[in-house]
Amino acid sequence: MIRRFLYNFFRGRNGFDQLAMVFWAASLAFLLLSLLGGTVGAVFYALTIASMVYAWFRALSRNVGRRAQENARFLSATAGIRRRARNLKTRFSQRKDFKFFTCPTCHTLLRVPRGKGKIQITCRKCGNRFSGKT
Repeated sequence: MIRRFLYNFFRGRNGFDQLAMVFWAASLAFLLLSLLGGTVGAVFYALTIASMVYAWFRALSRNVGRRAQENARFLSATAGIRRRARNLKTRFSQRKDFKFFTCPTCHTLLRVPRGKGKIQITCRKCGNRFSGKT
């Protein structure tokens, strides 16, 4: 009964997209900062409420096309930051098996297996050769 009600209620609504999740995470961060107390705490508490309300507004909105456009603009604006974070995560997970070098000429990131000693590395982009210790 309740499940059917919730299913019908959320039909045709936007739901929690990436932008709403960012506002939800920001509200949790603001909530922690509101524990500072005083005027600063009150400001952060107000920001907590505002970001939660906006996140729920986005999730419950029936104007799905407009929310999709806003989310697409957000994703395109943050593409570089998200790509950099994903690359750092990948490098961190591969740090035991590979060593990473940057080409001194074109600044391309190169991955070399660890434990090979001192080797000559050839950049796959510009062809520059340089040595490095793995």
